[in-house]
Amino acid sequence: MKFIEKLQYKIKMFRNLSYIERNYKIVLKKLQKKIKSEKLKVVFYVYDETKWKCQSLYDLLDKDSRFEVEILVSKTSPQDTKNPSYQTIEDVKKTFDFFASKGLNVRYAYDIDSEKFIPFEDFAPDIIIYQHPWYVETSQGPVVCSKFALTAYVPYYFPTTIAPIDYYLRFHRYIQNYYIFDDLTYKVYKENMENKGKNLKVVGQPFFDYFRNIEKKENKYTIYAPHWTVCQKGVAYATFEWNGDWILEYAKKHPERNWVFKPHPLLYKALVDNNIKSPEEVREYYDEWDKIGIKYESGDYLDLFNASKMLITDCSSFLGEYFLTENPVIHLISSSSIPFNKTVSQVIENYYKAHNLEELQKLLEELPQNDWMKSQRVDALKKLGFKNNYAAENILNDLLNQLEAV
Repeated sequence: MKFIEKLQYKIKMFRNLSYIERNYKIVLKKLQKKIKSEKLKVVFYVYDETKWKCQSLYDLLDKDSRFEVEILVSKTSPQDTKNPSYQTIEDVKKTFDFFASKGLNVRYAYDIDSEKFIPFEDFAPDIIIYQHPWYVETSQGPVVCSKFALTAYVPYYFPTTIAPIDYYLRFHRYIQNYYIFDDLTYKVYKENMENKGKNLKVVGQPFFDYFRNIEKKENKYTIYAPHWTVCQKGVAYATFEWNGDWILEYAKKHPERNWVFKPHPLLYKALVDNNIKSPEEVREYYDEWDKIGIKYESGDYLDLFNASKMLITDCSSFLGEYFLTENPVIHLISSSSIPFNKTVSQVIENYYKAHNLEELQKLLEELPQNDWMKSQRVDALKKLGFKNNYAAENILNDLLNQLEAV
């Protein structure tokens, strides 16, 4: 980026930040008054059901007489069909149907007929909760919306790296309440964010609330969950090229393990775009899993985790999410992946590592029967604060501290 362009970029950002700060004070006063006599409307911005990780927060707010809650299903804004985040109208409909089938209060924030975004102001929200910072259309983004609502961000994924994409985007500064998992994350973000982390709030991860009082189900399934970054760019977690076909063949020989294939939503497209498999070969690969087990592509997978006995994965978020099951994980290692953050580094110390097929086969023969790291994982869960934390309640209390301030 040239000097003039950088300067213009900076000027625009600081103008937006000043605009947001002024709006925050005005909107907060309005809502502090409103909550005394009326319900506040909280909306969740969602564009993909696989990224819905705030069910516990939705449920808690929905039970609270001070709030009315709604899910707004939108669409990512890039029009480039080659972009991994590009969505079709069918994707939007699928996401809407996911929430409708659960009986949740859901509306379209994208006009299916005219194929246009519906400005969030039309829904009259008081609080907007985002779950991702990418490709948010302007009229639904935190700058425009700061004029009439408080904004919050709860990442849909469990952050696993120290990459700037987690804390250095304009979005991260524009958001008024950025809810993060733990103190280790807070320290890293605060040191690197231009605003020194003034909008950061340590609350835990709402997705983990599922495990608070859940009854343990029968350990039945072995899950294979490959990541999509076969391009070996960015985080480069994917190991599919050296184990994807092998694991399928192993699964065919060992149906007694009750296999579940849980691919990242972008894997199918990534395999084709990176010339690893043709479209026909990818379809055949996915179909083969249907024949021998379960192919599970929904974002509603915690019941599946709870009923499983083991996970085989290179998906970063799953490394944290599956930790709460206390079950063993075979962590498939990519030699190209970027380093993990301190929290995840401490988590994966309790997992079994497979760098190649020889190590993978040896672990599959031993696990889950000889799970010698079990007690180590249970101790680490307590030490790292993954248990006995109610993130949804922490977020609610933080909002109320702002809304009910005198």
